[in-house]
Amino acid sequence: MIIAEDIKKMLRALDTNAGSKINERAKNRKFLRSEVKWPATIRAERGHACLHEEEREVTGIIKDISANGARIDVDGLFFEKNNLLLNIPKLGTVRCDLVWRRGNKIGLQFSEDPKRILEQLRKILPGIDDILS
Repeated sequence: MIIAEDIKKMLRALDTNAGSKINERAKNRKFLRSEVKWPATIRAERGHACLHEEEREVTGIIKDISANGARIDVDGLFFEKNNLLLNIPKLGTVRCDLVWRRGNKIGLQFSEDPKRILEQLRKILPGIDDILS
């Protein structure tokens, strides 16, 4: 059908535009991200911008990481925003803030010095200097 072909063309055009926007954002990053699949836990402590009375914790998988942030697929919803603790078994615990959320995917910005994080990443990600600028 003609309508189905038009829709397919429109979807291909949207995919192309979305890909170029992602590439542009990646070029503008101070620290480029390295793709990983690391388990992690995010915790919001009671008294630190926690929406609940008790500490709240979710697990997830880090999809990419840089010296100043990470993208994570979490197991469940996570609404806390500031003063979070991200525990990465390979890296340790890093204080961070949530900067975006799309369903169960979240973006975190580390509150700690990117140089310190980069030093730690160099120990566990060979060739990271070739990835990060």
